[in-house]
Amino acid sequence: MITWPELQALYGASPVPDLDTCHFFYIHIDERDTSVTFGFETQQLPPHPEPEWSQKAYNTLRFWIEFTGVTELRVAGLLAEAEREVRITRDGSPASLRVSVESERRSISFTATSARVSHRRVYLQGPL
Repeated sequence: MITWPELQALYGASPVPDLDTCHFFYIHIDERDTSVTFGFETQQLPPHPEPEWSQKAYNTLRFWIEFTGVTELRVAGLLAEAEREVRITRDGSPASLRVSVESERRSISFTATSARVSHRRVYLQGPL
């Protein structure tokens, strides 16, 4: 199981949202830096939000996971779909991750040397 310290700090003892339950809204492939970034959003709000978030109303958390040292990239379509499975596993050593997002018609898979939550932000989606 991969843990995300940047999210765990927000959720504490509460479970961090499962990526399969989050809306998968963003993919960026940067061939120059050999990185891939995924964007997710959830309405499962953290019990320990950032202090600056208390200044505004929000009901959605967005976060981006950046994978670096990407190799073995395989892409078959890029449209994020509701019915898909996200898998991130250790590939034999702590310094190697195997990543895949698969749906009925589209997929992306690769290996990466590291991953981190690069950005987090909250916003108001529709009425409260």
